[in-house]
Amino acid sequence: MLYLFYVNFFKGGQALEYKNRRLRHELKFPATAAQCEILRQRFQAVMKHDANAGEDGIYRITSLYLDDAYNSGYNDKLLGADTRKKYRIRTYNLSPDRIHLECKYKDTDMVSKRGSWLTREQYDAILSGDFTFTWDSRYSGSVIEDFGISNSLARLTPSVIVDYNREAFVVPEGNVRFTIDSGFKVGTFSTDMFSPDTRYVAVTDVAAVIELKYDDYLPSYLFDLVQGVNLTQQSVSKFVMCRDKLLTMNMINTTIR
Repeated sequence: MLYLFYVNFFKGGQALEYKNRRLRHELKFPATAAQCEILRQRFQAVMKHDANAGEDGIYRITSLYLDDAYNSGYNDKLLGADTRKKYRIRTYNLSPDRIHLECKYKDTDMVSKRGSWLTREQYDAILSGDFTFTWDSRYSGSVIEDFGISNSLARLTPSVIVDYNREAFVVPEGNVRFTIDSGFKVGTFSTDMFSPDTRYVAVTDVAAVIELKYDDYLPSYLFDLVQGVNLTQQSVSKFVMCRDKLLTMNMINTTIR
């Protein structure tokens, strides 16, 4: 499977754009702890840690995903829709000073993102259902304006809090990024990532997820890093895993919505 993808897509070329969004390849692979350790040693030999990470190269990501009245983000993922998008509000190391609104788009086999920083006040307004700030003229044409329009069309509300640890390795050639995500947890009893009432419950569907992202090409020596580890490409969604965990805990109606 990996070899076939290499033949079809790992060739150089021009970076692609769609609707003024830079498209990137994104591959995901469920992995065991042993596989992660093998890959970690290989990545460290030829790549650098993400500059935003701590001394150990690991940082915590917590995201509040929002979905519309039709659960489009969730259902489109389950159906494998060729074109879809989802909104999330992300923070790093659970810092209230770094709150980022993102819209992630999927267009056939490619992904892209648009994002904007939020103030804590704007974040709190969203949780209370107040989107009026999105209509400020300074946000014209931005993801914040699109966010407000999406809310007006189909009412966006918190869906699930996703929490995990990430170790990221980067190389400038092809703008390549390998990440090892592990320690998945879902937030319960609150829709506020920063609330002391939020309790994070382990999600154990997979031990870890390896993600590979790049622009127009992947250097062959980086492709060689993942050979012989028996990885299988799958459309793994941390959003779906965590939301399904809430469902099994019968917490969809009481915690979310």
